[in-house]
Amino acid sequence: MSPVGITLAFAIAFGLFVWFAWRKLAIVAALQPEPRWDAPGERLKQVLVNGFLQSRMVRGDPRPGVMHAVIFAGFLILLVRKVELLVIGWHEPFTYPGAFGAGFAWLKDLVELAVLAAVSYGFWRRLVHPARRLEPNREALAILGLITAIMLTDFAFDGLRFALLSDAHPAVAHERAYAFVGGALASAFSALPPVAQQVGYHLSYWVQMLTVFAFLMWLPLGEHFHIVTALPALFFARRPPGPLAVVPAVNLEPLMNGGGDEEIRVGIRTAKDLSWKDAFDAFTCTECGRCKVACPAFLTGKPLSLKWVNDSLKKHLLAEREHIVHAHEEALPPLAGKVISDDTLWACTTCGYCEVACPIELEHLGKFYRLRQHRVMMDGEFPHELKSVFEAYEATSNPWGLPQQARADWAKGLEVPVVTSREQVAALDWLFYVGSAQSYDPRGQKIARAFVQILRAANVKFGILGAAETSTGECVRRAGNDMLFQTLALQLIDTLNRFGVTRIVTCDPHAFNTLKNEYPAFGGKYEVIHHTQLIARLLDEGRLKVVPQLERVVLHDPCYLGRHNGEFGAPRAVLARLSRDAPLEFELARERAMCCGAGGGRMWMEERLGTRINVARVEQALPLAPRTIATACPYCAVMMADGLAAAGQSEKIETRDVAELVAAALR
Repeated sequence: MSPVGITLAFAIAFGLFVWFAWRKLAIVAALQPEPRWDAPGERLKQVLVNGFLQSRMVRGDPRPGVMHAVIFAGFLILLVRKVELLVIGWHEPFTYPGAFGAGFAWLKDLVELAVLAAVSYGFWRRLVHPARRLEPNREALAILGLITAIMLTDFAFDGLRFALLSDAHPAVAHERAYAFVGGALASAFSALPPVAQQVGYHLSYWVQMLTVFAFLMWLPLGEHFHIVTALPALFFARRPPGPLAVVPAVNLEPLMNGGGDEEIRVGIRTAKDLSWKDAFDAFTCTECGRCKVACPAFLTGKPLSLKWVNDSLKKHLLAEREHIVHAHEEALPPLAGKVISDDTLWACTTCGYCEVACPIELEHLGKFYRLRQHRVMMDGEFPHELKSVFEAYEATSNPWGLPQQARADWAKGLEVPVVTSREQVAALDWLFYVGSAQSYDPRGQKIARAFVQILRAANVKFGILGAAETSTGECVRRAGNDMLFQTLALQLIDTLNRFGVTRIVTCDPHAFNTLKNEYPAFGGKYEVIHHTQLIARLLDEGRLKVVPQLERVVLHDPCYLGRHNGEFGAPRAVLARLSRDAPLEFELARERAMCCGAGGGRMWMEERLGTRINVARVEQALPLAPRTIATACPYCAVMMADGLAAAGQSEKIETRDVAELVAAALR
């Protein structure tokens, strides 16, 4: 071997790796600070579980997940092999000694065979039977080819090395005894002429090492930089995981005071407004496409996927590197409308699927919320349908613009208690927060009336605020109007706190999420429960008696109850009590459930691109031949009913909220 040659090759490769990596990491370091050091124990645990053990990778899609886990394990184990090969370049007969050397020689051969099998499956998935989420990718094929070359040349090197050196070096003979592939090849190569053995020996070594060094230099230049950054990305991901949909709050004081001495920054305008983690995520994206599998925008032909967003950001950050690193912010173009099109920005339903699906927990929603905030509050650029929605919320605290005093009209004839004092609230088990959809929309009103029937049957002490109830502001916040949201939130919090409210039940997962997870930051701390959770509890306690009468029912999971808050069991437990047979499941269910299309303010916007999301969701149910699609959200109820009508299935399939199904089954 050549000590000078291997030293020079290693120094050049490692130096270029550091240089190319810093070209990207300098951009990350120049962006907005964001502390990510809290909960270090939880962070390290997730690095171990989802990083080293690849749990999220395998759980999300088992076959390619196992493939990736095998290649990753091979990468870690074969790093030890590359150290051995480097030392061999300086001292030819080097081997790992004793029992460690014997065990490693056996393990190395086993791992390399496993990696070759995994790479073969990777080629098959890319070339023969590609999944929809995979796009043509020459870099991925090249990397698979490099890995194959490294594995094959390492086997060849072992076989030729054992054939040449075993007799003269006992340590090499010891390694040969345990390297079952290399040992078998050595027996075969022994029949070659000595010159051929020598040429093959040196050629296999240098081809392998130069391939490894080429791989090292390539890592920072392409998507496979994630080999270096994925574990740090997992460490610095949002901890604890918690709700996905807590929107970053806007500091309104500088905006309200005209700025003063403080620079007015609302949301994200240019790349300089991104946090360091936003850029780190863009450079870390593996481009695996898992974010597409149940993304409602991607599946219905909208120009959105987390992968595409990260790819656009990555290219923009590299193109504008000098302006970012040297703080020439005035030279940077706006992101929204330029780098990320308005069609992309407003296609997102904020369902959170992409974040749950990403094997390395890259974040998406925070960027889009902040981009929308700047677009709405500073640029005044947003879908025209939202203008009337914002005005209606400002005037009447509901998107329909209907009178505040009509908020309790849905309850006429039900003798629902309307609380007007702290004493009345103190006597309640739960305050029923009705919300705008169930107060004004005829479809939602039916759900509210059914829930009242259930509460009465279980002798639950409840009441409503009536005309004193106002909107949570959830919709306008996710549409980027944080000023209006904070106005609505503070108004409702003042009412709730003035009445001494501590326990709230609601049928609306969007209100549930906002009251539970976002209001505490504004002084509103309450125990909040979803109506399916309360119904499940009442059934378990025997306070409700139902007669099973459903057949072939399938649950559509609400994003803001399930994915955002981890509640998948309660609605299913209730349906199981109502059904004569086992409830059905969508193929895309639970964490993988596809959104109905109403979230993120999309309820009020027309779908002008691609196909309708609610129709696509309904069509996913048709192969199951359900009689009923159960919902647990007033917006889902509307979207599923409209989807059934558009698909011509309204006469065959009904859609009912869980509360309506329970009310119909009460003894």
